[in-house]
Amino acid sequence: MKVGVIGAGYWGKKHVDEYSALGHEIFVSDLSDHSLEFCELNYGAQTTNDYHDVLNDDEIKTISICTPNATHHQFAIESLKAGKNILLEKPMDINSDESDKIIQLAEEKNLVILVGHIFRFNNAITKTKQIIESTSLGKIFNVNFLWNNLEPIYRDRDILFDLSVHPLDILDNLFRKTPKNIHCVGSGFRQNNAEFAIINCQIENDLSNKDIFVNIELSWLNPIKNRKMIIIGSEKTMIVECVQQKIQIMNNQSGVIESLNIHPNNTIRDELEYFLNLSYGKTKENFNAPHGKIAKKIIKTIEQTNKSLNNNCST
Repeated sequence: MKVGVIGAGYWGKKHVDEYSALGHEIFVSDLSDHSLEFCELNYGAQTTNDYHDVLNDDEIKTISICTPNATHHQFAIESLKAGKNILLEKPMDINSDESDKIIQLAEEKNLVILVGHIFRFNNAITKTKQIIESTSLGKIFNVNFLWNNLEPIYRDRDILFDLSVHPLDILDNLFRKTPKNIHCVGSGFRQNNAEFAIINCQIENDLSNKDIFVNIELSWLNPIKNRKMIIIGSEKTMIVECVQQKIQIMNNQSGVIESLNIHPNNTIRDELEYFLNLSYGKTKENFNAPHGKIAKKIIKTIEQTNKSLNNNCST
């Protein structure tokens, strides 16, 4: 099977690597000759600087779009018009109203659009969801995310669209509730754009008449990379290392900590396999999969968060 990849930067190369491991022929488009040479030498990929070459290849039915956030809309629309099923890296768009055009076009052409909310394919998150639904944590009071790492100065990137997508999507996956009372503060220290932000919001609690309070800390300044979630319940507290796929559960009364045996899976490979199987009719759409309407919901939440940040950002 021949697949296309538009954008061969850091994450695009991961798509190329996994498609190659799955045994697929790959046609890669990127503006960087260095990136294309890397794909040619390491994966035997066909390459081009002109993405239209990929769109016009009749052998290709599926395309991964791994370009900068602001270009997602253009490449998604053009790929769908060319009759391609698309895996669009997050965020689907940077404008929720514009994202409707992507969703509608995919529906009109009966094509697959899957958005790269990769933690929906993560075994630790799947296990977390099972534990929450079992109510063994008791009434959940608070969910905290620590989502940070050290990045260079960016002039054209938005910390909310870059970093908050995954925590907000994990929250949606676990609780299926829309955040409300969103408040965000942040600051830029090396630049005018925010490099650090804290989001506070609430979601409805099915087990209590009191809302669950959610805190999300985002940072491009922390040299220690974190992708951590802490869920505090009335009976137990759960600590989830989302990338390492490790879970610890502490009994709030005794203080005893139990480490769960989680088999870490290759989330990007599982995501790509699901995308290909869905595109070729080998599997049915999973309700929990990150289709366009879920992705739009996350974008709308980020837009609300951005409004609050713009009112509360110190530079």
